[in-house]
Amino acid sequence: MANDHRAHTPPTMNLLGPGRLGQTLARLWTGAGLIELRAIAGRSDAGTRAARDFIGAGRPVALADLQPAQLTLIAVPDDALAAVAAALAAGEAVAPGGIVFHCSGARSSDLLAPLRARGAALASVHPLKSFARPELAVLDFAGTWCGCEGDPAALAVLRPLFQALGGICFDLDGSRKTLYHAGAVLACNHLTALMEAALCSMEAAGVARANAWPALRPLITGALENIDRLGTAGALTGPIARGDAGTVARQLEAFAALDADIAAAYRLLSRLALRLALALPPERRAALAACLYADIPPAAGSGQTGEQA
Repeated sequence: MANDHRAHTPPTMNLLGPGRLGQTLARLWTGAGLIELRAIAGRSDAGTRAARDFIGAGRPVALADLQPAQLTLIAVPDDALAAVAAALAAGEAVAPGGIVFHCSGARSSDLLAPLRARGAALASVHPLKSFARPELAVLDFAGTWCGCEGDPAALAVLRPLFQALGGICFDLDGSRKTLYHAGAVLACNHLTALMEAALCSMEAAGVARANAWPALRPLITGALENIDRLGTAGALTGPIARGDAGTVARQLEAFAALDADIAAAYRLLSRLALRLALALPPERRAALAACLYADIPPAAGSGQTGEQA
């Protein structure tokens, strides 16, 4: 089956859970002639029909009426994966030799284990990509790194399908996916939350959000480019890198007055940044540690001064 799409006889696929990721992949694969989408099963009739219209293929069905296909993508929320796998295993929708996979970054393909009793090969392929809007995700999927784990027979088919879309596949240890996914959450989802905190801070300083974001955007891009070139330790700048405990203390006090959650985030992220400030003299490191690990920030006049980025 690994070379089916090359022979212009694409494998059939059922999609369970036509959310943003499922819609994106199904549309890309059907549009490229890489799969034949047979059926789409979802929580609501309206949502399933909307997904069918976006994908341009597939027949909306109830899970109980699903007929077997060579591939079954379970694209439901993580907490529903085990229940859907159990429901499939109790029915006739997965035939021996079929491939069942999910795209969760946090859960192992072993969560689908009940389907092995029906002779299915199991896998998980997690695209490291934000699928905020499928109509945008389909435009720039190429270049997405995709973490793969599961049965070799399943991955022999799935890897070429993702690679045909421009995906870059790499191997994962299914038993350690919680930390893998947590790292992705920090880099993507929590970056979004951090940007919101930065914008709230700018607004509180009197800078309109409409001006704050375009002003901050080059700073963010520059930081990412410096990480590319220099690594995280080499890219660190700002008051922690300078050992400027006075600035850090004043900012902690300001955030404490503005928003307790932002103050806590600033403190914790500054502690992590301190780990990267390898060249700091011992006395400056000690002053920062006293500030960052104290229950109450030290007086604003302590330590060095200067607030340039």
